[in-house]
Amino acid sequence: MTIVVTGATGTQGGAVARALLARGKPVRTLVRDPDAPAARALAKAGAMLAVGCYEDSASLRAALEGADALFSVQTAPGIARDAEREQASALVDAARAEHVCHVVHSSVSNTGDFRAMTGWAEGRWEPNYWESKADAETMVRDAGFPFHTILRPAFMMDNFAMPKAAWMFPDLAEGAIRTAVAPDTPMVLVAAEDIARTACAAFDAPDAFTGQAIELAGDLLTPPQIAAAIATVKGMAVVAETWDAETLIARGQHDGWVRTQQWMNIVNYPARPEEMRDRGIEPTRFADWARRHADIIIVDTATKRA
Repeated sequence: MTIVVTGATGTQGGAVARALLARGKPVRTLVRDPDAPAARALAKAGAMLAVGCYEDSASLRAALEGADALFSVQTAPGIARDAEREQASALVDAARAEHVCHVVHSSVSNTGDFRAMTGWAEGRWEPNYWESKADAETMVRDAGFPFHTILRPAFMMDNFAMPKAAWMFPDLAEGAIRTAVAPDTPMVLVAAEDIARTACAAFDAPDAFTGQAIELAGDLLTPPQIAAAIATVKGMAVVAETWDAETLIARGQHDGWVRTQQWMNIVNYPARPEEMRDRGIEPTRFADWARRHADIIIVDTATKRA
């Protein structure tokens, strides 16, 4: 069974591709640049590289030709408000044309109920982010694939590791996690490897997983608890500080990311570890993830940032 993986040079797709390869599955990855280091690493691990992009429908069809299954993931909308919708639409159309049987699509926790969340009616949260995610899910759900599965991961543990931590938690390298998240707000965390494990389970048992939308989380920890776990692993002092949102933005944190931190205080991701356990997958705890990834969690308290 050949499985095509999109986003394979990124965190989620890369984890899925590696997990499938470890299980001996034939994997074909969609890449823009076959000479990029991440693409070369995939090829070295045994993946077939299909050069293409969402903007080129012919390349999508070529990548999907003869494939049995597809892992679908797109980037969240940014300045281009319809980018995620356009990418999902192009991929779904190509998969249908090439008679792909099973699509596992990765979305985000809470997509199913976002219109009921506190502050939605008042316009507090960016509507296009959630509506775009929901539209991509609907495209997969309504496409008529024999099997489809929706994954809804919460906040990825991998965001605390490089390279993502450099912009999401820029003060971590200096021993501080500075966010607008309140000290008693649990961050709902999931490891990319657990997204991959669930995707693999769905590919292995399509009858059991088809039609499901699965919320994915492995741990719930407050920022001080996260800081303590990282401190233990790194053997260095790490503190968690709650800052004013506007101050964080003024210091350079991305506006949308800071607003998400505020959203966590009020709404937060509904995903819970029990959903994975109900499907026979024991989720990864943050402390265990941090131990395994200690080499790419960068903390150097010798340098301090103002």
